[in-house]
Amino acid sequence: VKLFAIDPEGQKREVVGLAGQTLLRALINSGLIDPDSHRLEEIDACSAECEVNIAQEWLEKLPPRTYDEEYVLVRNSRGRILNKHSRLGCQVVLTPQLQGMVVAVPEAKPWDIP
Repeated sequence: VKLFAIDPEGQKREVVGLAGQTLLRALINSGLIDPDSHRLEEIDACSAECEVNIAQEWLEKLPPRTYDEEYVLVRNSRGRILNKHSRLGCQVVLTPQLQGMVVAVPEAKPWDIP
């Protein structure tokens, strides 16, 4: 599944992942997310670095956020208004229907940098 990621510097980068793989894994394999920022591909291990922003036209092709995903996003928001485009990369599973998807990888938050 080929998709495009906008890195924190605003550069559009091509990312290739496998169907059935999480978006997080594809972004880690492409060097866009630090693998140490997310120990497991489970929602319990999420940090704010797992959060990505999905372009509007692709949001509708994804299943809605689960209660657990919503909880982690709100917890990681640190009081800011939660963006409707925010998803956890570990909860987005790549499918052939997501070919060409555009996601933005936000800049790491100061409290998440080791």
